[in-house]
Amino acid sequence: MEILSEIIKEALNLQTLLWLCGGTIVGIILGALPGLTATMGLTLMIPVSYYLPMGTAMGLLLGVYLGAVLGASIPAILLGIPGNPNAIATVYDGFEMTKKGKAGKALGGAIIASFFGGIISLILLVFLAPQIARIALMFGPPEYFALAVFGLTIIASVSGKDFLKGLIMATLGIMLSMVGLDNMTGIPRFTFGSVYLLDGIPLIPALIGLYAFGQVFSDIGSLKTFEKIKKISSEKMRLKDLFPSLKELWKNFRTIVESSLIGTGIGAFPGTGASIAVFIAYSRAKKRNKEVGSGILEGVMAPEAANNGVTGGTLIPTLALGIPGDAAGAVILSALIIKGVQPGPLLFKYDIKTVYTIFFMLFLANITMVVFQLVGIRMFIKMLSIPSRFLIPAILIFSTVGSFALRERISDVLIALAFGIAGYFLSLYKFPKAPLLLGLILGPIAEPQFRRSMMLFQGDWTKFFTRPISLSLFILTALTIAMTFLRRRRQRT
Repeated sequence: MEILSEIIKEALNLQTLLWLCGGTIVGIILGALPGLTATMGLTLMIPVSYYLPMGTAMGLLLGVYLGAVLGASIPAILLGIPGNPNAIATVYDGFEMTKKGKAGKALGGAIIASFFGGIISLILLVFLAPQIARIALMFGPPEYFALAVFGLTIIASVSGKDFLKGLIMATLGIMLSMVGLDNMTGIPRFTFGSVYLLDGIPLIPALIGLYAFGQVFSDIGSLKTFEKIKKISSEKMRLKDLFPSLKELWKNFRTIVESSLIGTGIGAFPGTGASIAVFIAYSRAKKRNKEVGSGILEGVMAPEAANNGVTGGTLIPTLALGIPGDAAGAVILSALIIKGVQPGPLLFKYDIKTVYTIFFMLFLANITMVVFQLVGIRMFIKMLSIPSRFLIPAILIFSTVGSFALRERISDVLIALAFGIAGYFLSLYKFPKAPLLLGLILGPIAEPQFRRSMMLFQGDWTKFFTRPISLSLFILTALTIAMTFLRRRRQRT
């Protein structure tokens, strides 16, 4: 009890709170700009955190992390342009709600769902970190391959009415994920002699191209979408227009809890990331409610709760095992090591004060994230009243900078432009974009894990079904596919 009161006293001092608030604001700005990710923000803050006390440094880093995660929902909802891959699923209902004049409610719903997702993941982190980490250790190459295969079943949920087009796009995405150096042999594949493709097709430029450049190219001729958004943003927003009612929150409470648990669970497995979690949560919500995808609050809350659920989930293996759950977790792990902290099983035994400090700062970061987002809702919406002749060039400039900033390569800008042109034609011929990105996300997980598994099994693929976890995931995949086809067949009759 004495340790806890000491931690609270240190965390609530003015210096720590100012750094926490500053980090949250920086995170929200980075998240809202296409291509600028939480990982980039955390990396930039590492030198600053070196000179700060332990609790203050964690407050700064966790503020940036959570702010960037939620900040990505702002352009996803208002412009249909996800700030990073974790906000792709938010675009579907969020942007549709904006078109209906419900941008404020969509943003408010995203904030509330994110808060619940963060708090639920924090509770699980506090009470179940060592136990969940042990389960994560049971995952080997076969289990990760089975998880990736299960992730591909989400194609049906993000393909709209034409499942065949979604399947074509997902297949194309997986094929594109194979471009570059073979990660096991080092042999170039599908590079056509170009040195710029040796590292493969980066996800961020592809995302910016499909959604930012593609959206601008689609609307630049008529400007209908932007003019409609501009008209909505100029309307007077009442308080009830900015927040879901208690009735709406209660209606979506099950979705929020389920999605938070999905996010925490997926985040606890190293190397999976939030992109899979948000699609699984969105798919689950769509199966329960057929209106998801048409612009309803549940379609926003599901991916956003899962997105923030990952923030606590990724810290489970980071703290309990010393294995980062994702790229952001790797940066936080580096910051802890620089501070002289050695994450792992012994951390919970010999340095419990540091553990509780991280827990409490994560709690405060969730609160500051909500406060600054709520304060900024009206401002975010009013920003869309900028005339289209200024708004469109601004989107193009920020998208170009976002494409270039991650690796500082002009080739990434060209890749984004190529995907933008492709995105224009995909929209023109009604091909869904999300399955393409889903293939790009899951391909780098599925292919190497399958090859490692086959080496482990000495070529005997039947051994995938002798391992309990991979067998369970394959059964779940088969059941999901069967239920999808039965539901679609029932809808036709």
